[in-house]
Amino acid sequence: MSINNLTEEEKNVLLMLSYYDLPTDKELDGKSIDTIWSVAKLQADPSKDSFKAIEAYMEAKYDGSNLKNLTLSGYQNHNPNTGNNSEVDSNSGFVGYAFRDNSGNATAVFRGSEPMGDMGHLRTDWTSNFEASMGVEITQQKEANAFYQKYLADTSGERLLLGHSKGGNLADYVFINNLDDNTKAYVINAAPLYWWSLSKKEQEALMGDRHDFIVYAYDPVSQLGKVPYVDKTVGLNEDYDIKKPFYPHSLTSSAGFDENGNYRVYENGQSFGRSVLNNMIFEDIFYGLSTSTPIKAYKAAYVVANAAKYVMHYTAIAMTAAAHLIREQTVKLVVGLAKAKRELEEKVNSFFTDLIAKASVKIGSFIDSLNGNNFPIEPYIKVDIPRLFYYANRLRAVQKRVAQLNDMIDDLYWEAGVMGLDNVLAADIASSFDIRIPESINYLNRTAELLQQNERYLAGKAGSIRG
Repeated sequence: MSINNLTEEEKNVLLMLSYYDLPTDKELDGKSIDTIWSVAKLQADPSKDSFKAIEAYMEAKYDGSNLKNLTLSGYQNHNPNTGNNSEVDSNSGFVGYAFRDNSGNATAVFRGSEPMGDMGHLRTDWTSNFEASMGVEITQQKEANAFYQKYLADTSGERLLLGHSKGGNLADYVFINNLDDNTKAYVINAAPLYWWSLSKKEQEALMGDRHDFIVYAYDPVSQLGKVPYVDKTVGLNEDYDIKKPFYPHSLTSSAGFDENGNYRVYENGQSFGRSVLNNMIFEDIFYGLSTSTPIKAYKAAYVVANAAKYVMHYTAIAMTAAAHLIREQTVKLVVGLAKAKRELEEKVNSFFTDLIAKASVKIGSFIDSLNGNNFPIEPYIKVDIPRLFYYANRLRAVQKRVAQLNDMIDDLYWEAGVMGLDNVLAADIASSFDIRIPESINYLNRTAELLQQNERYLAGKAGSIRG
């Protein structure tokens, strides 16, 4: 069996399995995957979606799959939690599985970040996530490479690296550091490597045939960096819900697989919105910010990426004035955050102007194709204008309280230290960069004023006609 013959569904099963711990008091090397699962699931939560998915696969498809030819050849768990750690000399949070087949082929599967609710995972996975996003080499990356050297480097056959989320970041790190081994990599919703720290050879390898970068539609994690090498965008099992922003990141959120084990709903390459975020924002703007301090660069890049989504949304519903208002506010905010030069201000400004123009053409063409260039007209519109002013005033009060909260959060940066940086950053982003509040205030006021003007105009016309 060729390790490269693993179907997308089989790779997905291996990635889900990597999130389950193995006991340290049992000898499992050389055991088959169904045996590994029978042990791993004993102390797992059967209500989890991944548990149900693996269980269903093992019962219905395992016997006729390529996975039946794989056996465990290595396992390392460096979690700091009691009972999980397989090697007491590290508490980095790294977890890796290695499998081999009877033809000398091998694969390494790297686990991604685990729930933030566990303080051990918060100290390991999530603290280093921020560092990795800025191109800092982290302990888990080094340990993933050592894992590869120990279990795959001497393999006589094919080598395949698998990873999801942060595990995808580890797989890509190992991939670019072992390019001469003819190793392949397949990652899903991976946290991107820092593009500007890569050599031309490494960048070309990520865009080449030996590397597959799979994203699920609307996944937030894989968009946190410049990624010009998305191979496939996979459709979701549920409609996107902004109240569940991390649902698309889950391995179980895809629309499923066909009878051949391939994704049932997908499109090659990346979506229009994702292309905008990656090829425009992170090409010029984030690179320009990369000379600033890491915190300011990260925060400013987040602002631009977040604002771009709203700009495309308002352009889509023909509210270009609102889109341009967001552009103006974002330019001011980014320049203030990064203490940017005039050149960067012009880049951010031209980016949004170009984005609005491109989105108008793209979305306008789509609408034309649906309704033959005939836009539906509402026969009657009723608006409570005083209510618009009331909501605008309520939002001003909220904006004032958020500003006070943000000032308090800024002071925490000096007190939190490295271990608390992620929590402070998350709070800062939530309070500082949600542009919907000032944008909504301006929109409500402007809408009310325009409606009042039109009311007076129409009333005057009506009066002249009656007279």
